[in-house]
Amino acid sequence: MSPQPSLLLSQPLTLPVSKFTLPNRIAKASMFEDCADPNTNLPSPQLKAISSSWSTGSWGLILTGSVAIDPLQATTNAVLVNQPNLPKTTLLTSLQSWADAFRPHNSNISPSPVIVQLVHPGKQLLRFASKSRSIFEPPLAPSAIPLDLGPGLLPKIVRTLMFANPREMTLTEIQSLISNHAHSAKVVAKAGFNGVQIHAAHGFLLTQFLSPTSNKRTDAYGGTAAKRARIVLEIIAAVREATKEFKGFIVGLKLNSVDHQQADQKGVDDSIEQLRLLARTELDFVEISGGTFEDARPREMVSESTKKREAFFLEFAKIAKRELAGIPLMVTGGFASRLGMEEALRRGDCDMVGLGRPSIFDPLLPRNVLLNPEVKDEDAKVTRVTVPVPWLLQKVPLKLVGAGVDATFHAKKLQALGSTEKEKAG
Repeated sequence: MSPQPSLLLSQPLTLPVSKFTLPNRIAKASMFEDCADPNTNLPSPQLKAISSSWSTGSWGLILTGSVAIDPLQATTNAVLVNQPNLPKTTLLTSLQSWADAFRPHNSNISPSPVIVQLVHPGKQLLRFASKSRSIFEPPLAPSAIPLDLGPGLLPKIVRTLMFANPREMTLTEIQSLISNHAHSAKVVAKAGFNGVQIHAAHGFLLTQFLSPTSNKRTDAYGGTAAKRARIVLEIIAAVREATKEFKGFIVGLKLNSVDHQQADQKGVDDSIEQLRLLARTELDFVEISGGTFEDARPREMVSESTKKREAFFLEFAKIAKRELAGIPLMVTGGFASRLGMEEALRRGDCDMVGLGRPSIFDPLLPRNVLLNPEVKDEDAKVTRVTVPVPWLLQKVPLKLVGAGVDATFHAKKLQALGSTEKEKAG
């Protein structure tokens, strides 16, 4: 079944640095599977089964869930690609097997390119999430500023129980962070993946460096918008240098509009300056998430805080598209229909469309629906599920509650994909 040639979604996209040509403009966005082998931090059979569910979906690009780069800062159920105590052949064989799970077998469908998302949680590392460190050991951060879960006594109690106060990273640790990204990228390149995405969103460590709220350093890595962005620029350069022998290796970056949302113009100006610096790097694409281009809900059903976040998301995406010049922009956030995606591409709002949670409910979404000429435009929609927060939990003055309910629901659905694929294989 050939995709509709008239669709912008079906058009290939050649990335500017790697020169890799993506087969279409629909990307399976990253979602944390949370099911690596807890004893080895290697891909588990369940993770490979989940991964194979997208193998025949005709995705233009597939991004893995977050993969850890620091042995001392990795959660128990995360894949860790930097394991100096593990035989290299053991690590590489396991990662090669994972890369192979994304490829279609016994099928005439072309494989989708797959890239690995690299992440360091920084001060968002939970106390009990890692078996390699004490629950009292402080996580790393650009500055020793505790995580903010909201005002009031309860958020402070929860923060104290769940997160240790961070300590400021030394310059030596910053250089280790850069080299860990580069080393991890080379490992996944050897394993057969097509590239990496550097995660600088969702409040993780690189986000903490970019933000004036969490980065109060006065050295070369803080104090101005440019200095706060320096570590990201150096990581991009180091990753490129480490993988230069791998022809066509993709390097992307993930940002989140919410991380850059400020109450004054200074925050917007800082974001613009950092985007301009990123535009000079050897990035193949930048992903922006944090809002929605389409929303079927009546406006009166949307909270004021959500309206403000959505408005900033749309504005930030436009700014990013303008300032990033020739770097393709991938937007992930609330796309609900083929027509909505086409309109975003037609207007030039983005170059790629990212779909995360909809890919759980239909892993073959591009092939089955969005690029399928037999599906009419009015029927070419994605499945989106909003999980209501129980009334009692709505009264809890804690930022994590609502997001936690929704995230837990989708995480369970995602992990269930692994069971489904195992049953098919069996």
